[in-house]
Amino acid sequence: MKVAPTRAALTRIAACGAAAILVGVAVVDVRQSAASGTGENEKLLLIAPAAPGGGWDMLARELQNGLREEGLRRNVEVSNAEGAGGTIGLTQTANREGQSGVLTMTGLGMVGAVETLGSQHTMADATPIAQLASEYLTVVVPKNSPYRTADELAEAWREKKGGLPVAGGSMGGVDQIFAAQVAQSMKVPPDGINYLPYAGGGEVLTSLLSGTAQVGFGTYGDFSDQLESGSVRALGISSPERLDGVDDLPTLHEQGYDVEMSNWRGVIAPPGVGEEEAKKLERVLAKLRKTPTWADTLKRNRWTDTYQGREEFTAFLKEEVTVARKTVKALGL
Repeated sequence: MKVAPTRAALTRIAACGAAAILVGVAVVDVRQSAASGTGENEKLLLIAPAAPGGGWDMLARELQNGLREEGLRRNVEVSNAEGAGGTIGLTQTANREGQSGVLTMTGLGMVGAVETLGSQHTMADATPIAQLASEYLTVVVPKNSPYRTADELAEAWREKKGGLPVAGGSMGGVDQIFAAQVAQSMKVPPDGINYLPYAGGGEVLTSLLSGTAQVGFGTYGDFSDQLESGSVRALGISSPERLDGVDDLPTLHEQGYDVEMSNWRGVIAPPGVGEEEAKKLERVLAKLRKTPTWADTLKRNRWTDTYQGREEFTAFLKEEVTVARKTVKALGL
């Protein structure tokens, strides 16, 4: 004799059927996501080759927030690998060969550090993905400085040479490379510069305002508050043309000094990443660049959009390595 299923049994059967349907839908969704190349749920590790609060850390946190906010990547983690001008982070990247779920923040500081510190790995040991943004650099002096133009500084620097103390970031970093390029353009031997290295822009400002240094080199953002308050003034900026919002600040180039340089920020992946995986990473960043969230990021941090895709960024990176190598050699480092 057959026994009719109880109400409880029917409920269990219905629940199991619904669960099976949901599991099936989830599997289809995951497969469709992978097939479309969106990969919203794929894990992405962002390596910031600097301490928390530094420029590369800031870039990594902004990427993490932007990718999550825009639904491009939901599982995004940031790992700090500070030290040695970013070359420790570069080494960690090189040791993750073939891992496609990793992006490392990079920039001119890392390129310079590779050349000055004898890093075991070079930029060739990574897969370039994209350049994202840039900050331009400025030459600043205290408000009571006798130098009011780049020409006046050039004349005094040629006369005093190593007797003119100038300040910037760490040895071999972006600021020193910038100082060397400005010196060369002003006919001052770079290897004779009296360069005072500091850990950050705050210390450079202290050195300027105390009279320890007479000239400061750094990004516009390093000095923006003091420029607005009038405690320091800028003699020139390294951008190819005047920037919106500070169009009263002349470029070095328009004053006759052949210096165009940016503290650019980009991302690299480990070596051995396949072509399709590299393209997928590039597509995600290209999509992020067009979002309101990233537009806000650029505005808040006073970054300039200098986006370059893989092909353009790869060529640009090779040029930057060549220039950094020549500049470091001229500095005698």
